[in-house]
Amino acid sequence: MVIQIKKGRDGPSTLTCVRADGSRTWSKLHPFFPVHDLTHCAVESVLGFRQAFFGLIAAGRDIGGTERALPAEALWAENIVGLLDRERGAGERCTAETFNAWLGEALAKQGQPPCRLLADAELDGIRTLRDALTAQWRAVPPGGTLDVPFPASPTRATSASPTRAG
Repeated sequence: MVIQIKKGRDGPSTLTCVRADGSRTWSKLHPFFPVHDLTHCAVESVLGFRQAFFGLIAAGRDIGGTERALPAEALWAENIVGLLDRERGAGERCTAETFNAWLGEALAKQGQPPCRLLADAELDGIRTLRDALTAQWRAVPPGGTLDVPFPASPTRATSASPTRAG
């Protein structure tokens, strides 16, 4: 699947996901969501999740259909992404031990089962990929599109051309 985020010229950006079979789903985005969605891509790619946001879309769900009847992996991914968004907003990176404690607390409050513990190397890999994708997104001019293969890899993410006219 290819994730396409088009930067709006005079309006909102859009997220389009083009599946391997050529089918697609799309949605307009609030300004917060391009980096949030790129964080999802990084989390799901590094951790090998296939039953979270982009994995569910690749399997045929529409973007709006990713909020119903979610598997545990999707709930874990959403919480991991939320904590990474919080961390990014605070401008401080925490250790895996702290991150895992926050994640366990968040999941417990939601009545969700715990997910496996994340290692510092995994968190570093997620942050590195997210930061590379975010830098590419910021370089996209208004009206341009960032194309990201899913699952993404740090090599493909940083070597791909971030924009195309459109």
